[in-house]
Amino acid sequence: MVGARFAIKNVSLEPFDSISDSVIIAAGKFEAVGRWDELANAMSATDQIFDGQGATLIPGIDDSHLHGYMLGRQLTGVNVSPEACPDMATINRRLQERAAQSSGWIRGFGWVSGVVIGSGPEGTPSYADLVASGVQRPIILTDFSGHQAWCNLAALQAAGITATTANPVGGVIVRDASGEATGLLLESAVKLVTEAIPKPSKAELKEALGITSELLLSRGVTAYTEPGIGPGAASLDDGTASLDVIDVYREMAANGEFAQRVDVMLLFGGLGGTTPEHVVSGLADFGQPETRSAQQQIAVSQLKVFADGIPRSRTAWMSDPYDNHSHGSLTIAGGTDAERVSNLGEIFRHATGLGWQVGIHATGDQAVSSIIDIAEQNPTAKSLRNYIIHADLVKSTDFVRLAANGIGLNMQPPIRWGVGRNVESILGQSRFEKRLQLKNILQNGINFALSSDAPVSSPDWRQIIATAVDRSFRTEKNYSDGQGLTPLEAFTAMTQGAAYQSHADAWRGKIAPGYVADFVLLDDRINFSEAIWEISDRTPRAVGVAGQIRYGQL
Repeated sequence: MVGARFAIKNVSLEPFDSISDSVIIAAGKFEAVGRWDELANAMSATDQIFDGQGATLIPGIDDSHLHGYMLGRQLTGVNVSPEACPDMATINRRLQERAAQSSGWIRGFGWVSGVVIGSGPEGTPSYADLVASGVQRPIILTDFSGHQAWCNLAALQAAGITATTANPVGGVIVRDASGEATGLLLESAVKLVTEAIPKPSKAELKEALGITSELLLSRGVTAYTEPGIGPGAASLDDGTASLDVIDVYREMAANGEFAQRVDVMLLFGGLGGTTPEHVVSGLADFGQPETRSAQQQIAVSQLKVFADGIPRSRTAWMSDPYDNHSHGSLTIAGGTDAERVSNLGEIFRHATGLGWQVGIHATGDQAVSSIIDIAEQNPTAKSLRNYIIHADLVKSTDFVRLAANGIGLNMQPPIRWGVGRNVESILGQSRFEKRLQLKNILQNGINFALSSDAPVSSPDWRQIIATAVDRSFRTEKNYSDGQGLTPLEAFTAMTQGAAYQSHADAWRGKIAPGYVADFVLLDDRINFSEAIWEISDRTPRAVGVAGQIRYGQL
């Protein structure tokens, strides 16, 4: 058992500090950092001393955009990712196996468009492709991004979706040549089915969060931002991330059943069709944003807004057209681009006026430009550190504008790495090559954080760091565009950069005197002279939160 005051000596603090080799921790904080020959005399006879055996010690990882509840919820469903289910036959077999082991709706997650080739329009998956499973109960399979759902006929019937059902604002019901729904739903249309799914019990909510907390501890994640809890989550994944999840977070934290520090983002409206009224009434019902502090383990201080969709479904708002000559649009409510931008502006003004930090999902360059325009019209909101989530494509003229208006970026390099060239035909080569320009973002002085967006990609900080440094693709190891970061820059984005986003940079994100002792002691030293992917060989030996060992041992 670790006492109230202890030291860890003989460690490497690279890439942050190449000189110090030891830390002293007391009362949940780093008391001193330096060389052991300087710190040893500060230890008393009752203090404990642990030997790090030369291993790397880093600040606790802060995954600043991670769907914690959704991750745990997915791990209780059927994995239909390409790795687990490489073909349609395997998907149907897995669904059949789950049906034999359970009752009620069958949930699955992780399929990838373009990999799963179905019988729907342009090879998209259809409910007809799931008939071979023999399952008569409702099935909903969300893709890896959470922006698409593939349903069987029973699910469509449970939701009352027919040929006459209209597309919701910001969503699409994919139809065949006769106008019948195929079972594929895009963006806000997913909500039509998720609203028919039975509400999970409190025990199921706790199960999901417990699975997530243990998994993240084993990976060294001590803090994260939960991006989207509330009524708007009805259109995300299986639609069950209601406000009840916040109550369970708080209860588990109070009972010591949950380890991470969590910054929760409220979501009203959802993937598409969000109106100012959704946000005004939702925030009025919830109350004031909470003050973050080291004592506030679960804090609700942010608002999540979906401004557009994703490039692969051609729902991201682009200044130049896609391969099919469309441009996408904002998915905010409104009949024209001008109306949608106006509504987004009204949402931003209202929320920031009440002190809420706003994080806006935007992947298209035109969507990013419209957000900067809105920020320029509301300069007093700059202190709130509002930010854009994903920002896959940014106009070259907008980098300076982002920095000038204090708009941060939150980006996920593993998604770019995993998607690879799958979107090149949709975007065109020139635009494809300009995605996620990390070096330009850094050089322009834009505050930014890196994250996983789990379960969209793995909550593995080693992969995030590696894909930020190495600009290759999963299927193209030698590709590079010169936009990679250094290891120090990448690590900083997942510690200090993430803490800055959460207004916690004054007390977490560093191994420095006075900062909370959230840390990860790895099983060996990271050699930064080796290829960056070698960090995947390092695993946590011990993970501390406020000086308490929550995983492994020293």
